Amino acid sequence: MKKIALVSAIALASITAAHAAPTVYGKVFLTADYTDTNYDDNYLVNKGTTSAPNWVNPQDESAFKLNSNQSRIGFKGEDDLTDTTKLVYQLEYGIDVDADTNNGKGQFYSRNTYVGLAHNTLGTVLAGRHDTPLKLVQNKVDVFNDSLFDMANAGVSGENRANNTLAYQSPAIVGMPVSFMAATALSETDTDGDVLVTAKTEAVKNADGTIKTPEKPAVYRDRKVKDNGYSLSLAYDQNGIYLGGAYDKDMGANNVNTGVIDNTWRLVAGLDMGKMNMVPGLTLGALYQQSQYYDNYSIVNNNRVNKASEDEKSWLISGKYKITDTPWAVKAQYVNTTDEKGVKDNDVNEIAVGGEYAFNKATTGHIYAGQISRDNNKDDLIVGTGIEYKF
Repeated sequence: MKKIALVSAIALASITAAHAAPTVYGKVFLTADYTDTNYDDNYLVNKGTTSAPNWVNPQDESAFKLNSNQSRIGFKGEDDLTDTTKLVYQLEYGIDVDADTNNGKGQFYSRNTYVGLAHNTLGTVLAGRHDTPLKLVQNKVDVFNDSLFDMANAGVSGENRANNTLAYQSPAIVGMPVSFMAATALSETDTDGDVLVTAKTEAVKNADGTIKTPEKPAVYRDRKVKDNGYSLSLAYDQNGIYLGGAYDKDMGANNVNTGVIDNTWRLVAGLDMGKMNMVPGLTLGALYQQSQYYDNYSIVNNNRVNKASEDEKSWLISGKYKITDTPWAVKAQYVNTTDEKGVKDNDVNEIAVGGEYAFNKATTGHIYAGQISRDNNKDDLIVGTGIEYKF
C-alpha cells in the first residue's frame, strides 16, 4: 500500500508540474460619485403619454452614487506543447461590486476570453472574444480609463470588444521596437439586409379631415450582415516614445455588425519624459481619430432619399505626473468630440483633473473632478473618490 501511495503521489506531482494551475487575477474599483446634471433648454424627451405636451424638457438633477468601474475577475494560464509553442488561455468576467446586474448582462459578463497558441518567435494567435487592435493601440493615453471620465464617455468611439474574434499579435519586429496586431470578427451569417432605424408613422388628421401631423416614412440603414469585421494596428515603443496607428472596419459596438460605424482610424502618441531623461515622473499623451457612420435613408414615392451622416472626429490630450518621493500622482485630461455618432452639431467636451495615492503596489486611492458637456443635450459636473485594488 505504501508503494502504491508513493507511486500515486509521484504521478500527481508530475501532472501538477506538467499542467500548472491557472493564475487568478482581477481588480475591484469602487467609487462614490456626486453628479450634477443640467439639461439644455432645447433638449426634449418624449413622456410616453397621450396627454399634451408629449415632449418636455427634463428636470435638472443631482445625486450621489456608488459605481463599480470595470471591476473584474479572471483566470489565465499556459501549457507547453513543444519547445517553442505553448497553449495560452484566459477567462475574464466583469462583475459589479455595487449591484447584481450590469445593464441586463447579469452578475458576471464576458470580457476578454480566449484560447490560443503562442510561439517563441512567430507571435500569438487567439480565438474568442477580445478587445480590438484599435482599442488596444490607445495604450495609456487615457489617464481616466475605467472611470466616469473614460474617453468613451466623452464620445470617443471605437472602444470595442468583439465576439467571434480571430487575432494575431506579432512579437517586436527584429531590430525594431515595432509590433503589429490584426483581428477579424466573424459575422457567422450569410444574408444581406437593411436595418430598420425608425418605423413609419401614419398621418394624424383633425376632426374635419385636414392633416394635423403628416405621415413620416420609415428610416433604414444599409447593412451587409454577411460581411466580417477587421481591425489592424501598428505601434512603435522605445526609450519613452510611443507612436501608434489603427484602423477598424465593421467591428460594431459589442459585436460585428451590431453598431452603425462603418470605419474608424486612430493615431496615438505618448511621451514618458522620465525615460527620455527630461522630467522624471511626467507622461504626456495625445490621440486623434475619425469615425464614419453608415448613412440613413427613406423611401419616398418609390425613390431613395439619403440622410448623410457627418464624420465624427475626436481628439484628446492628457498628462500625468508622479510626484517624486511621495505616493501621490496628479493628472489632467481634455477630450473633444464633434458630431458625435455622426449627428451634426452634437459636440462633446470633457475636462477632468484628479489625483492618485498609491497605498502599495496593489491598492490605489482616487480623487477627481470635472465636467462633460454635450451640446443640445446636457452638462454633467462630476466629483468623486474611490479605491482600486488589484490582485
